[in-house]
Amino acid sequence: MHKPKNGFKGFVENWQSDLKAGFVVSLVALPISIALSLASGAPAIAGLIAAVIGGILVAHLGGSYVTITGPGNGLAVVTLAAITTLGGGDMLAGYYMALGAIVVSGILLFVLGTVRLGVLADLFPTSAVQGMLAAIGIIILAKQSHVMIGTLNPESASPIPLLVEFFSSLQDLLWADTAHLRSAIVGIGSLLFLIGFSQIRARWMHAIPAPLWVVVLAVLTQIIGTNVTGESFFGPKYLVNIPADWMSAWRLPDFSGIQSGAFWGAAISLTFIASIESLLSIKGMDRLDPYKRKSNVNKDLRALGIATAVSGMLGGLSVVTVIARSSVNVSNGAKTRSANFFHGALILVFVLFLREVLTQIPLPALAAILVFTGYKLLNPSQFRKIAQIGLEQLFLFFFTLFATLVYGLIMGIVLGMAATLVIQVIITGSGAEIFRYFNRPNTLLFEEEENKYILNINYFANFLNYPRLKSKLDSIPTSAEVIADFSSTSFVDATVMEHLAGYVESFEQHGGSLDLVGLDTLAPASSHPLGVQSKSTRGSDVFLVRSSGTRLSGKQEKLRKFAGTAGLEYTPWPDPIWDTKVNQFHYFRHRRIDQTMNLLEDRSTRLMAIEVVTHVGEFTMRDSQHLACVILQPKGIKLPKFTLDRERIFERISYLAGAQDIELGSNVFDKRFNLKGEDEKAIRAFFSPACLAFLASRPVFHMESNGKSLLIFHKERAASVSEFKLMVNFAREFSDRIGAKS
Repeated sequence: MHKPKNGFKGFVENWQSDLKAGFVVSLVALPISIALSLASGAPAIAGLIAAVIGGILVAHLGGSYVTITGPGNGLAVVTLAAITTLGGGDMLAGYYMALGAIVVSGILLFVLGTVRLGVLADLFPTSAVQGMLAAIGIIILAKQSHVMIGTLNPESASPIPLLVEFFSSLQDLLWADTAHLRSAIVGIGSLLFLIGFSQIRARWMHAIPAPLWVVVLAVLTQIIGTNVTGESFFGPKYLVNIPADWMSAWRLPDFSGIQSGAFWGAAISLTFIASIESLLSIKGMDRLDPYKRKSNVNKDLRALGIATAVSGMLGGLSVVTVIARSSVNVSNGAKTRSANFFHGALILVFVLFLREVLTQIPLPALAAILVFTGYKLLNPSQFRKIAQIGLEQLFLFFFTLFATLVYGLIMGIVLGMAATLVIQVIITGSGAEIFRYFNRPNTLLFEEEENKYILNINYFANFLNYPRLKSKLDSIPTSAEVIADFSSTSFVDATVMEHLAGYVESFEQHGGSLDLVGLDTLAPASSHPLGVQSKSTRGSDVFLVRSSGTRLSGKQEKLRKFAGTAGLEYTPWPDPIWDTKVNQFHYFRHRRIDQTMNLLEDRSTRLMAIEVVTHVGEFTMRDSQHLACVILQPKGIKLPKFTLDRERIFERISYLAGAQDIELGSNVFDKRFNLKGEDEKAIRAFFSPACLAFLASRPVFHMESNGKSLLIFHKERAASVSEFKLMVNFAREFSDRIGAKS
């Protein structure tokens, strides 16, 4: 697939597809921008300014490719709170002071991007972020549901009292005047239309986005009703207000409250939510980009900061990256940043030349769009999915949700992070371990071979130290082969597991691979592949938990499928008798075997591939090892005792360490390997020319013979599934060479 060029060349090549996508997005963004302005307590023009400035500026300055920028859902709640608090009840004065906070927020966003703090988005636990977004959905629902049924100014201000008051607003409809009833009908009708739009089978209907249909039908109702009745059908207070001289009312933002805590609280809240919403949207769109380009997150933050500051100076809302409009952009064939530019420019055209039409939009219809948006943010269908990952994740979701509703967005996510940490301490039974290893480097990356990397993850891998793991993964070309070894890890949380799943997909899409190994020794909190993985110290033996029939890890599932195609029997957790079978080799004599797992067995050829977990020492001097090996018992062949390796691995532990190397007269073989044994004559007889030629032409495998069986392994570490296959195939072919010799 041809990747679009950047800059002017990319614009020239793709302007037609980008113009089409930008036009469709502008039709979606127009009503949503107005609705978000009203939900924020700001004039309708404020959201349109943010969409125009965001589209034009970020398209030129940003670091992403197919994202759309403009006013965001999550910021409506924060902006409304800022206007209400800063104005002390005077919404107009509060609006101008909130513009000052928006300008400061833009500067803070620019600073975050400059000091490369885009990585901070990865510090937030997934369940806590989902709970925060759901809370934002409820807050939008609580406020806009009243407007949808014609109650423009409910008495309550907090989300929970607003929800309770909604039933009173419904009762008020029984005694409402005609204009109120008409507004309620168009609001409820708009919501029902949005809910049922996906069920409409007429293709021509879907050529226009559902929110735009709502606006078109509502405007037609207003125009036709006005012509029939001779007066405004819904009444002036129920319509969008964009003054003809809206630019004449412009004045600079009010920075008079910059020394107050409320001003900085608003600015920091705006920055916090804008950065989180934008970073999550950018990461999501990178996965949806058909060309799999990787955004420069920090560059995007800087661009959003500049756009937000300019928007605030002109009277607009904060500018963020929005995933819903960005998804529409991708689905309509956008290829470059130009689609975002066209989206902003077209909205400017609408504002300049279609203002009369915009002022005929009923507020309840826009409120219905926001109610539907709030419901999608809440997304009750996600409750079951979160519970499948783990009941503790569902608890964290609802904890953060209610904390956000009661204490606000910033305190809500902070409390959600604290609760996540407490739950992890309970699961592991050792809070001291988490805090002890928090500041220690827990990742080690090295290139084992050309374009093949080994990434070791030690101690804990949770949301707090995930940025270290992410920085290592980001430094590896996605076309490379990577083995992420969790053998020395005692805890992996759901946030890390979800991020890793995204990396696995990204590597596969770019021709590389990311294999997660070593998770087999951890006990899962649920049957979901993204669930918490932990070596629990709360009285449950991880190996007993494993053998009781819990789910297989991703690696084990692949091994099971490989066994089926290769004619092998697969046992995830074999009987402990295998510990003694493995221990018969001198390689393991000085190591304590903790567990054997992932047994692949071919009884006809007496070939067994198995993983062995061992350790030396105890406590702080403990050295653990995870090894994948093959045990081969050739039929009808007397094996001499010997060791064969290239890196002198066996010299560290073999009783043959002092013996002389045996030269077999093959230049290639003798240069590659060190061969030692007591019975030189028998060893020479065993290594026939066929064996020597085979070993000289294959990757180096290490061997030990105890006189009854052969121990064969490739690397002294955990093996990926592909390396398991290589090892089994090598052992089978070597067994055939031995048979041919005899």
